[in-house]
Amino acid sequence: MSSPRWPQAALEALAERESKIPQYLRLQPSFIANYPAGSDVRSAAENSGLLTAEELEITGPANDAAALLVRIKNKELTAVQVVTAFGKRAAIAHQMVSCLTDFFLEDALVRAKDLDDYYEKTGQLVGPLHGLPISIKDHMDLAGRKSGSGFSGDTLNPPASNHGRISQVLYDAGAVFYCKTNLPQAAMHLETYSFWGQVVNPYNTNLTAGGSSGGCSALIALGGSPLSIGSDIGGSLRSPAANCGVWTLKPTTLRIPRGNGSAPFPGADSIVATFGPICRSLRDIDLWFSVVLGSQPWLQEYDLTPIPWRMSTPATWSGSNGRLRIGVMWHDGVVLPQPPIRRALKTLVDALSKDPAFEMVEYAPFKHFEASELAHELYFVDGGAHIRARAAVNEEPLLPLTEWVITRPTVKDHTIAELWELNLRREALRVQFLEHYNSQNVDVVLGPVGPGPAPSLGTAKYWG
Repeated sequence: MSSPRWPQAALEALAERESKIPQYLRLQPSFIANYPAGSDVRSAAENSGLLTAEELEITGPANDAAALLVRIKNKELTAVQVVTAFGKRAAIAHQMVSCLTDFFLEDALVRAKDLDDYYEKTGQLVGPLHGLPISIKDHMDLAGRKSGSGFSGDTLNPPASNHGRISQVLYDAGAVFYCKTNLPQAAMHLETYSFWGQVVNPYNTNLTAGGSSGGCSALIALGGSPLSIGSDIGGSLRSPAANCGVWTLKPTTLRIPRGNGSAPFPGADSIVATFGPICRSLRDIDLWFSVVLGSQPWLQEYDLTPIPWRMSTPATWSGSNGRLRIGVMWHDGVVLPQPPIRRALKTLVDALSKDPAFEMVEYAPFKHFEASELAHELYFVDGGAHIRARAAVNEEPLLPLTEWVITRPTVKDHTIAELWELNLRREALRVQFLEHYNSQNVDVVLGPVGPGPAPSLGTAKYWG
């Protein structure tokens, strides 16, 4: 019997990835050994000696994406300087937490130089993201780069011939792509572990960075990117952002362009994923949505809702005297969050309660267990057959969390009639959720970010 093909293909892909990190950016094994398991590795870039003082300042926490764009516009920094700094720091971050699948700094610097030359010659920026380095999750298409959903068999596919739609919007706005970020096998873990490696938490490497956009969140937390693009269907932006202490907002489904890429379940639309930002600040979320929705993506994707990005005003708020009425949901009625999560939520609620701009009320949880179980059944209406087939292409074994997620009691292969019934249940539940929300008379619901802080590796199983 011949050996399984996947180990060799995986090893070749890993070797190719590591070869793209220039020799001058490689950390010595003795340096990495200074950070044993369980370490906080956020100081690695500063301690490595590989970044100049200027590069450390550029990539430092004071510079979110919005600040960097202002400095580029004011000619305090060039695109080449910014891309170089974040590219170098991304390479260091990857060697500490395994957050990348692809790294192409030299190509990015060519793009950055072109942008600088254009600005110098014309006095005009190409767009609102002119010169900003942006990292992007591996399953999203970039022209000339391979895309994957965490299976080693994906590395056998040819590179994308064009940018995906979201990538094109950002590129046209002036973004500079320089790396792709790690994601879990099948892109369906609340952790990030695949043949590419296991993304660990920068604050404590015995813990997970979250998933499935854990490569994005770990890279942001380590200062290796000012803005990263991930995706979310059941927590894949929110979990990693929470675990790594960074910012995100999951867009409503059918608001953000998708198109192209290596989808985990191509053609499955009972529950639709969406793309969104992971970043350093609240204003960077506003920046990203303003750019993406400002491009009017609904003119390119027929099923997107044609609503521009807009900020709410007190005139639309529901509280007395024009206050924002915030409903506080302390738990989901299924799992009581761990003390650190409850403490953080209480601290925020106490602070908001003292601000006259807000009216705080209790918000009752509603059918979260039923919704979670139905969603999980709809994720895998084929009983996990597609995932098993994707792994079988290269004879790759399923990882424990992949096996767990497709062998839960609700997961089975459904007939067409059964799928129709599930979709009817989904629609009925959506109506009930809307009725419940409207009955509470709130503008926004504030709740726990998850059941607990970043969990130990291999243990993230609650998707509620």
